[in-house]
This record gives sequence, structure tokens and C-alpha cells, in this order.
Amino acid sequence: MLPVLFGLIVLPFNTLANPEDDVQFYFDNYGRADSNDKWVRRVHKIFDKVKSVADKRHHRLPQLAIVAGFNSPDDPLAVALPDGHIVLSKKALDIIYKNVSLVHGDTRAAFVLGHELAHLANDDAWHREFLSVVRKTRSFRQLAKSYRESKGIDAEIEADDHGFIYAAMAGYPVDKLLAEEPNFFVSWEQQTFRRLNDTHPRPEVRGNLLRARLQALLEILPYFHFGVRLIHFDRCDDSVYFLREFLKNFPGREVYNNLGICELQRARKALGKEAYLYWLPSVLDVTTKAEDLSLPYAAKGERNALAERFLKNAQEYFEWALDMEPSYMPANVNLAITALHLGEIYKARAAIEKARQLAPDDLDIQGIRAVIMYEEGEQSPYVDMWPYVIQQLGQITPQKTPLAKRARGELSPHAPLSVLYNTARLLERRKRTGADKIWQRLARQLAYLPVPIRRIVCEKTPCPQQSRQNSPKATWDLPVKLGIETGYNKTLRQWQESPVRLYDLYEQIYRHPEGSAEVLALMELVEMVVLKKLDGLTINELPDYCGQPLRQCGVVNGMLWTCNNNWAALVVGEKVKEVWVVSTTD
Repeated sequence: MLPVLFGLIVLPFNTLANPEDDVQFYFDNYGRADSNDKWVRRVHKIFDKVKSVADKRHHRLPQLAIVAGFNSPDDPLAVALPDGHIVLSKKALDIIYKNVSLVHGDTRAAFVLGHELAHLANDDAWHREFLSVVRKTRSFRQLAKSYRESKGIDAEIEADDHGFIYAAMAGYPVDKLLAEEPNFFVSWEQQTFRRLNDTHPRPEVRGNLLRARLQALLEILPYFHFGVRLIHFDRCDDSVYFLREFLKNFPGREVYNNLGICELQRARKALGKEAYLYWLPSVLDVTTKAEDLSLPYAAKGERNALAERFLKNAQEYFEWALDMEPSYMPANVNLAITALHLGEIYKARAAIEKARQLAPDDLDIQGIRAVIMYEEGEQSPYVDMWPYVIQQLGQITPQKTPLAKRARGELSPHAPLSVLYNTARLLERRKRTGADKIWQRLARQLAYLPVPIRRIVCEKTPCPQQSRQNSPKATWDLPVKLGIETGYNKTLRQWQESPVRLYDLYEQIYRHPEGSAEVLALMELVEMVVLKKLDGLTINELPDYCGQPLRQCGVVNGMLWTCNNNWAALVVGEKVKEVWVVSTTD
């Protein structure tokens, strides 16, 4: 009998039977909200978005239950239950959307839900426990005092902080919450669980704490942007420091995706030429920046083991990003490429099909899909995918190509260069004729090829002698020269400087007082200058700043135009948003 008693003693309090632990208690006592109500449906959709990015612990799947209404002022309008349910009152929805725009109301809802999801993640079931006691005693002040002494207020502050970040990660403009007059927390407290004021931070305190949190997030934001810029210039060894630092503050899908791209970039270097059997452009097209085809002084076996480790890391990052948002197209594309390198063909096929659903007109995705389908057929003794794949590659072309040519599978003059390259590779693997003409066609467009692809093309066919790079017609007017020391620079002394965080790199980030430029220095030497507010610059003028043709690659919501790895322009629509100029050894 003693072992049984001991087992009961060590059970946590919140595992003991309690009617308030079960969501059915709330349905029975307060009634279900109408599932067809437009606000109920809307908040359920918001919950799904916030839940996808929120921390999940204790092996519980968070679920939302909306009840018709609580019965007394002592009943909270939002409560997290130990079984993973979040119970929200219909009255809470009325408060959230009262006298504000839909976007503003959605942001409020995302924060409230994020707050309760944080309680779930931290195993805070205080609201439910308090409800079960407050009805049975009048000693409210003593209960509130006990709650404060048990660090309950700290739990509320932490839930505010996490809920704020969850809502931001889900894409809601949380800064709007802090711009309200009166403060959202004031209006919420005035209409919810009024007797619990002593158990929560004061509304003005909650607002000030979140304002400080937002300020900290804005201060760390340049680390994400410089991390992305460094990836583009094939400097992942530095980039990962910036992205990991940003990840501590904002573990969003895009951060995991970009960390995965870095691991994929490292794997390609380790694989050498094997990585370029096919040309598989990732969303950021990092393959165009790789300069070395193999790691020096590494034996083949060591190199493959190292590459596999990088690929596994990349796969994990992409899967984390997709756990947050399964419809995040960049991570689906990058996961497909990584899985193909790992030989996990069915995972690659599933990921690229999802990406194709999300972006059916993306020609690069169509090209990657054709390659994956061919490799899938190679693993089956019963299915020959060759005829279908070759036809598909021939049809990957802008819609302006004549229909007859697309129907015959002829390679269009407008087909992406990656499609030409992969078609030539497949023709060679099948021992068919026709690859020579494609290699020659690629050789005539050498300036537009990534360095590793360019080298392989020139092994296949004689490449024309590259003329020396012409001098650009224009040069960037940099406020600070590349390579200078920051310690004695008078210009940078007048700029805003971020505190050093990465002592291994000793980074310094400077921002022009008017926001027209940013500077990144490592070890007190200027490595990159970012030009902003370029209203007078058009995309037609970009070639004037480069002595050779510009390469273009897609990024999320834009394009990067790159000049010989010396600078890159971020173009959104027809507008040049930024120019990144780096120090190079070219």
C-alpha cells in the first residue's frame, strides 16, 4: 500500500481531479458559442496562425474553445486549462473588436491568444486553480497575496512577453497595441475579472514592459538583415552569428529558413562538383555565390560525411520553419533540394509538390520538380519517368512562347538557364544526343552563370575568351569607405551605433541619423555599406555601376541584382530599395 500512497503524493497538484480542469465543465456551465458566428470563425483562424508559431510543451496540442459567456465578474474571459484547451468568452471577442479596425482587432485577439498559449507552454494553470477556490472563500485578499508571493505576477509578465512575440511572429502589427489611447490593457482590465487586479501587473506597467520589448526587438532587427546580406555574398560563416543572435529574440520561420540555407551552402561546398550534378536554385539562389567546388585538404570520405552533417542540419531548420507555417514556400523549396541531396526522394517530391501548389507559375520550382521526378523514376524498376520529364522541361517557359513549341517540348529561348543546364545533364545521363548544343548555348551566356556552373559548362564545351571587365560608368557614393578602421573615423562617430553582442566577431553596426545608410564593421574594419532611400535611382541605371552583365536571383518579395559579388541591389517591383556594397578580394 505504501508505494501507492507515495505515488499519489508526488503527483503535481494540477493532475488531481477537478471539474475546472475539463473543457466540458465550461461548455456545461456557460454554453457553447455559435460556431457560425463570424467573430467566432475569425478568431479560430487567428488562433491557428498564432498556435503554429507558439512554443508547445508537455505534449499537449493547444485547442480553442469559445463559450457563450461567463456568469459573474469573478469569471475571467480567457483561461488556459491543463488539458491544452484555451477557453475564451464571447464577451472577450466583443471587447477585442470594439471600436477598432479589423486589423487592429485581429492583433488584439492574436495577443490575447498568444498570452494564453504562453501560459500553456509554461504549465501555468493559475486562473483555473483560482476559479476553483475563489467561489468557496471570501478571503480574496489572502489568495491574491499568496499568488503574488508565488511569483504569479512574474508569470503574467512572461506570458505578456511571449504572447507579444507570438503575435508578431504570426504576422500581426503588435506595435499598434502600444499606440492605443487608452492603453489596451486598461480597457481590457476594466471589463474583465475586475477582482483580480491585485494579481496582475498594472496596465501601465504591462504597456511599458512591452514597449521596452518592442524597442529591444527593433534594436536587434539589423542582425537579421545583415545575416541575410552575408548569406547572399557567400559568407555564411559570419552570417550564422547574426542569425542566431536574432533567433534568441525572434524565432521566426524566416530565421530558421535562412539558417538552413547556410547549412545547405556549406554542404554544397563540401560536396564539390557532386553538388552541381543539377542546378537547383534555392529561393535566395545561394548557389550562385559559391566559389569553391570542394574543401581543401579533405579526403572524399571525410567530405561526404561533413556534407551529410550540414544537409541534416539544413533539413532540420527547414522543417522547423514548416512546423510554424506549412505553407511557407521558401522552406518547402529548400527542403526539397536538401532532401534530394540526401537521397530522400519521396520527402523531396512531397515538398516540391507543396511548393508548386503555392507558386504554380514559378519556373525554377517547375524545373526542380522535373529533376526530382526523374530521380524518383531512377529508384523504381517499373517506371520510366524520362519521356515525361523531358517533355516537362521543354514546357517550362514563359507563357509568351508559342503553344506549338511548348507542346513539342522544344527548349524555349526564354527558358531559365537552370532548365537548360539540367536538360543537358539528363541527356548525357541517358546517353542521348543534343547536350552539345545546349552546352554551347550556355557558354554564350557565361556572364549570367554562377561560378561553379560556369566552370562545369566550360569543361563540357570551349568557352569564349572572357573579355576583361570594363570599367563601370558610375560608382557608388559611399559615406564611408570599405576597409577603413572605425576607431578614428569622424563620420561614424556621428552615427547611431549598436552595442557589441558577438564578441567572436566584434561586430559594429552603425546607422545614419536620417536612415539613409548602414555600415557593418567586423574587428573594427568596415566590411559592408548599405545604401537606402534611393528614390532617384532606377533599375535601368543599375548596369552603369557594373562593368559586366548583372546576375539576377529571386528572394522573397523581390529580386537581387548582383555585380560580380561586389555589390547587390534589392529590387522590389520596379523600385531599388537598397544597395549592399561589400569589401571583396576580387
